[in-house]
Amino acid sequence: MALSYAYDNAMQGKDMSTAAIRINARLTGDDARRFIELTEGKDALAASDLLREALREYHARHAPARPDAFKLMQASGFIGGFDAAADLSSRYKEYLTGSLDEKHPQAVNEPAPPRHVAKKAAASQKRGKAVRK
Repeated sequence: MALSYAYDNAMQGKDMSTAAIRINARLTGDDARRFIELTEGKDALAASDLLREALREYHARHAPARPDAFKLMQASGFIGGFDAAADLSSRYKEYLTGSLDEKHPQAVNEPAPPRHVAKKAAASQKRGKAVRK
C-alpha cells in the first residue's frame, strides 16, 4: 500500500480540530479488495468515513493512554476534602495568622527598634553602658 497525505501548512501550530488533511492512498491486492467491499454495495461506507473510522479504531487500540490529571492528583493525596470555616476563602490570612501564633507564640508583640538604635544598644552593652532612646 502506498500512502501520501497533505494538509494546509497555514494550519500548523493552530487548532488542529479544524484542520483538514487530504489523503491519497494506493491500495493493492487484498487491501484493495477489502476497501472495495466496504465502499460498495448496500451497506457501503464513503471512503472518507471508512478511513476516519479505521483511524479512530487504530488510535483507540494503539495510542498510549493519557493519564487523567485529576485522578493522578487525587491518588497522590494532593486533592482532598476537609472541614473548615465557611468563610475560609475570604479570611484565610486571619486563620493562618491565628494558627501560626498558636504554633509559634511571640513573647513580645512590640515592633523591633530601628536598626541604628539596635546597633547602638549592642555596642553599649559590650562596654557596659546604658543606652538612651
